[in-house]
Amino acid sequence: MDRDLIAIGFVVSLFVLLFLGIPIGATILLLTTIGIFLVANVDPALAMATAFFGQMTNWGLTALPLFVLMGEILSRAGIAQKLFGSFAVLVGRMPGGLIQVNIFASALFSTLSGSSTATVATIGQLSLPQLIARNYPEKLILGSIAGAGTLGILIPPSVALILYGFAFNVSIGDLFLAGILPGLLIAGLFCIYVAIRHRKLGREAGMAEVGGSKARALLALVPIVVLIVLVFGAIYGGYATPTEAAVIGVAGALVLALLDGRLRWAVVIESLVATVLFCAAIGLILGASAALQVAMAYTGIPRTVVAWIQGVELGYYGLLATIATILIVLGCFMDGLSVIVLTGSVLLPVAKSAGIDLLWFGVFMVVLIEIGLITPPIGFNLFVLQRISGRQLPYLAGAAFPFLLLMLLGLFIFTVFPQIVTFLPDLL
Repeated sequence: MDRDLIAIGFVVSLFVLLFLGIPIGATILLLTTIGIFLVANVDPALAMATAFFGQMTNWGLTALPLFVLMGEILSRAGIAQKLFGSFAVLVGRMPGGLIQVNIFASALFSTLSGSSTATVATIGQLSLPQLIARNYPEKLILGSIAGAGTLGILIPPSVALILYGFAFNVSIGDLFLAGILPGLLIAGLFCIYVAIRHRKLGREAGMAEVGGSKARALLALVPIVVLIVLVFGAIYGGYATPTEAAVIGVAGALVLALLDGRLRWAVVIESLVATVLFCAAIGLILGASAALQVAMAYTGIPRTVVAWIQGVELGYYGLLATIATILIVLGCFMDGLSVIVLTGSVLLPVAKSAGIDLLWFGVFMVVLIEIGLITPPIGFNLFVLQRISGRQLPYLAGAAFPFLLLMLLGLFIFTVFPQIVTFLPDLL
């Protein structure tokens, strides 16, 4: 059978099955089985089992559940409440008022959770009632929560960057460093927008700020900052691998919960259960992606894509624009982690053939996935925010739209100035 026809049928079938609501892991395994059966004289079950086993027994993946567990413990132990309260005192009187707290708290909580949806859910539940009670504009509140929540998969430790490093064979430590400055850049753009927008709305839009001692607020942040320094200092000081640093993070999270008097067996058990459920779902997708890579090798789809790109002569920026469009469209229908493992086997040879720096490309790809998190019809951050606020998705998408544009602006800036991404990895 013609391989080009198989490639087209594969892509069309993928979108049809996803549209029908078939889980991404099952979709990949089904299409992989059919693809291998059509083009190769091998047993599809044996080929997939070998790929699946090789993926799941890779030691490099052990950092993933540990960082997830660290975030779950800190989230359930009320660390986010301490973050929000401290930042309310420290930055509540900045232009933009307490809405700025959403951005600051989300940025710092991202370094503890590594998950965008966890950041949105936690910060959203804390801030929304307080800001509504203080007469802040609801759309600006919701937009800031949705937008700042996306920082959870860019500012390290990031589950998305771990999966990207695994799929594209890039150092996870370097990726963590690469995500810091772009994450701060986008957070800074959010802060500037909130300050300008809030000023235009007038001072009456939420001026009852939170009082308290700034010294005490800073002191409350010290243990959290120490944990962050320990985890990342161990990695970049060469004292620990990302997996070993994640163990330090889990131990530190337990100590912080104990010091706050919030360490209970229920917290530990709920965190373990949530981690197992999350990693089981990701494990299925990762195993399926390994099988997909085998099918891709047999069908020749990556070679076909590379040849097509070379044939149409898109140029460097034209290629990036094409990839960005594809990733944003996929992000409208799939979660970001699935997008990474699904597209990795195709985008890796494409990026290499175009001479794209894979370290820079990881941040580029994650920002596009972030955009998908606040893009309908399936923006996961919007769904989380819908449960918190009770608002409908179109309303939430409209609230998040200015922040989506700011993320595109940030993407443009570090595409033109890639040193923003590579500066810290090159320095260390």
